[in-house]
Amino acid sequence: MRGVLYKIFSALGEGKVRRLEADSRNPRQAQLRKLNEILANNSKSRFGREHNFASIRTWADFNSTVRVRDYEQLRPYIDALTNGEKQVLTTEAPTMFATTSGTTDKPKFIPITPGYIKEFRAASVVSGYFLLKNFPGIARGTALAMTSPAVEGRTPCGIPYGSISGSLFKNEPLLIKKFISPIPYEVYLIKDYESKYYTLLRAALGLPVSFVYTLNPSTIQLLCRRLSTYGERLIEDIRNGTTTPPSTLDTKTLEALRFLNRPDPQRARELELLWRNDRFTPQHVWPSLEVVSCWTRAAAAFYLSDFPQYFGNRPVCDITYGASEGRGTVFLSPEKQMLAIHSHFFEFIPEDEIESEKPAILLADELQVGSNYYILFTTSGGLYRYNINDVVKVTGFHNQTPLLEFQYKSGNVSSFTGEKITELQVTRSMSTVLDTAAFKVRFFTVIPQFRPEPHYDLWMESDQSSDLRMLPIEGTDGSQSLEAKAEAIASAFDRRLALENVEYEAKRASGRLAPVTFRLLKPGTYEEFRRFLVSRGTPDSQIKISHLNPKNETREFLEQRLEAPLILH
Repeated sequence: MRGVLYKIFSALGEGKVRRLEADSRNPRQAQLRKLNEILANNSKSRFGREHNFASIRTWADFNSTVRVRDYEQLRPYIDALTNGEKQVLTTEAPTMFATTSGTTDKPKFIPITPGYIKEFRAASVVSGYFLLKNFPGIARGTALAMTSPAVEGRTPCGIPYGSISGSLFKNEPLLIKKFISPIPYEVYLIKDYESKYYTLLRAALGLPVSFVYTLNPSTIQLLCRRLSTYGERLIEDIRNGTTTPPSTLDTKTLEALRFLNRPDPQRARELELLWRNDRFTPQHVWPSLEVVSCWTRAAAAFYLSDFPQYFGNRPVCDITYGASEGRGTVFLSPEKQMLAIHSHFFEFIPEDEIESEKPAILLADELQVGSNYYILFTTSGGLYRYNINDVVKVTGFHNQTPLLEFQYKSGNVSSFTGEKITELQVTRSMSTVLDTAAFKVRFFTVIPQFRPEPHYDLWMESDQSSDLRMLPIEGTDGSQSLEAKAEAIASAFDRRLALENVEYEAKRASGRLAPVTFRLLKPGTYEEFRRFLVSRGTPDSQIKISHLNPKNETREFLEQRLEAPLILH
């Protein structure tokens, strides 16, 4: 049955692929057709009436009538939606909101409409088609995916919000759930992260996994480590037909796992042999594994250095570029991701013009190979000329349509695993912590660190650095060592940042981010750096040193003036 389903999937995708291939020869025409469709469908919405969608005939009209916006400029409309107002951004009502961190202390709620889901799935079908063409061995087994709950809460008017990937996974057809993605959705609802990872591995070890698929490579890395941690326990569960994670599972989850919880002594013997021979890694426990697909660009590339010990020579392909706000590319081959011209309408601003009063705004066929651009989304979900703050690079063309590669999230935002902490959140957290400390800080900055595990390092110069060893901190006494006081600062900052950013809290709870560590800067560092910048031509009144992930020049200067490291572990 599994092979039949994959053949049906390929057949259904062929029509979409043919149309995409034809339109890739004239992406401007295809994109303007998509824009007209979105505007016509939403002309009666409040946003559509305010911007006179019904009178827009050309892209020039659109360009002059609708300005580029970020989330904060759309927030009043979205707040109206979450409070129950109808037809605000679209004529279709949102069925849910996808949640993600915002650039302020408030999270973002991205409206998800039926039309948007259709756009989103269009890119998925094409990408899946080409992934299967490039890696036909996928058809021999099942998928091991990692997703988040579809419903994490409800807005004041009762519309659910949560993960769009969870919603799509939950609503897959029954045959897909049974034969291609058979791990029950209930596994992803387990709140205790250790138990969730354990149960996911327990289920997957009983399946012929041919495809590992999840956005974040740090999640894959964490699962691989847990495979080793719980190896003997997992083997015993498979032998006995049980599931015994660190915390007890509820009845509903156990019932969902019932079809997998069957004694399998033969599989247990196979795994036990691998365990005894130090070969209990994904490439050996799942010999049918064909490919791993996840983020491989930008900061995510760090995690890939550990993948060979887990997956051997199995290929690791970059997952297509996209976010809750929209799908940016479709997968054509391991090195080719093409702009998803059938999903949304896209515009581009050259990277070096983003601060201009009137930057050039380009369409897909006007881009240049090797250049970086900010990408703007217009979608059926109600985002119009939306600046997602992502920078993409054009790596080539497929026919006349650009191939894109994500470069980085612009603005002062840092993200290892999707937490997207902002400088505002960091500054506010540190200020709150220092309100209860018995000393003042001259300067601080937070540095993302990859080793030994992803975490944030707090670099700080006290206003009275020489006295820091003698000053009490809330929760300590004056007799404690500097190391203990530093740990108190870092721990308090860590807790406060979790309150400021729900994604950071979740990543800390799941183990994907380690606790904050702490380093002291030598006395006088801040003033030295100011003098250095002035000597390089920066006016004294314009000196701004970031409190989060400063520029390389700043980091290198400060790194040379660090005291001995203070590690929490």
